Amino acid sequence: MQELTVEAVQAIFGNAADFVAREIKSGGNSVHILFLDGITSGGDIAELVIRPLCEITEPADMAEVLDRARHSVWCASMKSAQTAEEAARELVNGSCAVLFPGQPEALCFEVKTGEKRSPEAPESENTVKGAKDAFTETLRTNTSLVRRHLRTPSLRITAQTVGRQTLTGVSICWIEGLTDEEYVKRMQKRLASIDIDGLLSPSAVEESITGSRRTAFPLLQYTERTDAFCQGLLSGQVGVLVDGLPVGYLAPVRLAGLMESPEDRAVDYVSASCLRVLRYASLFLSLLLPALYAAMAMYHQQMLPTKLLSAIIESKKEVPFSTILEVLGLLAAFELLQEAGLHLPQAIGTAVSIIGGLVVGTAAVEAKLVSPAALIVTAASGICGFTLPSRDLSDAIRIWRFVLTIFAGVAGLFGVTTGFILLVIHLAGLRSLDAAYLDPFSEAKTDGALIRPRLMLQKHRDGTLHPKNRRKQAEN
Repeated sequence: MQELTVEAVQAIFGNAADFVAREIKSGGNSVHILFLDGITSGGDIAELVIRPLCEITEPADMAEVLDRARHSVWCASMKSAQTAEEAARELVNGSCAVLFPGQPEALCFEVKTGEKRSPEAPESENTVKGAKDAFTETLRTNTSLVRRHLRTPSLRITAQTVGRQTLTGVSICWIEGLTDEEYVKRMQKRLASIDIDGLLSPSAVEESITGSRRTAFPLLQYTERTDAFCQGLLSGQVGVLVDGLPVGYLAPVRLAGLMESPEDRAVDYVSASCLRVLRYASLFLSLLLPALYAAMAMYHQQMLPTKLLSAIIESKKEVPFSTILEVLGLLAAFELLQEAGLHLPQAIGTAVSIIGGLVVGTAAVEAKLVSPAALIVTAASGICGFTLPSRDLSDAIRIWRFVLTIFAGVAGLFGVTTGFILLVIHLAGLRSLDAAYLDPFSEAKTDGALIRPRLMLQKHRDGTLHPKNRRKQAEN
């Protein structure tokens, strides 16, 4: 620990160009104002800090000046720092530090700059009738958005600092008396055990919290929607907000929860239930359709209707590649087009995806490089994958789609069955905050998973997250 002096604080930052130290007179004594230009507001420092200090004109000793400054500076947030390291930590978080020579503490006043980006409508989780405010990169803005949706005093928000170099602020959110305390303790323990240089990317957050399991399936659910985040808290999940990331994380996560869309609560329960069933059907089609086509076309032609088999045979007469190479090649081409569309500007990316899919696909069929049936199966599988609400889940399905197709090319339907059983075993072994990943399916229950319950008749919360208070509404 270094002594609390201007030189010690300045040594921590080296010769940083944005470090500013200014000496002023207060009560006949010299005090020092330290701040980082750019993340603090110079106007606020002059008006709220320097002006009140300079108005202390009566001669006084330094201890009295410190005591008067504690009560006269016009800032809502004030913290005390006893060491140079503590003062430096407050500076990088948007405070200005006032050092009183000879005194054992410095006063740090929050004078952050204005918001860099105001809350906007969600980009990837759009709904027709839902809320339109999304998280931003500023942690305190995100906590205020959560407070506006959940005005209960039982909402708990704790703060931690993670990252040796970035000193990233992380907040854990839960509802006292509703969320299982074990989940909160496990989340706090995992965040406290993180020892890395920086927490800047979503993957760093997810791998650090979940332990970097060898799985493509998400063990931490993310959302950019504040209403979806708050709904997760009401269901008994623990929320995590990270300064600098415009998303909120929820744990524990379940496969059934990843298949729910914010739109489900924006429409009537009949429409929502039909869409949810269709979503699960799309999940299985996206995962199994290419593998089933390859298996039946190569090994089990007797399972296909005669006219369909004749059409497939006719279309493959002049195609030089086997069925498995056709399907794998088309799946790879589909992934390449999707990635190209994501990494290009939106207007160009959309054009590339459409033109690439139509022109390249049509040209490949006309050139007899692929059969029309394989192209239709691959395209249908990709489109079904786009219906999944979770992007992370969709990415995992894309990987396992390749794995099952390879199994189908090796051993037909026996390979597909073996691969699917391995997938179920893999999912059954996953746990998020020590909660089963396949709840409620692991208990042979589908209530609330396939059919959305009527909100007015749902008196109790889902018990799979073990909420302490399961009652949602008063009994009639």
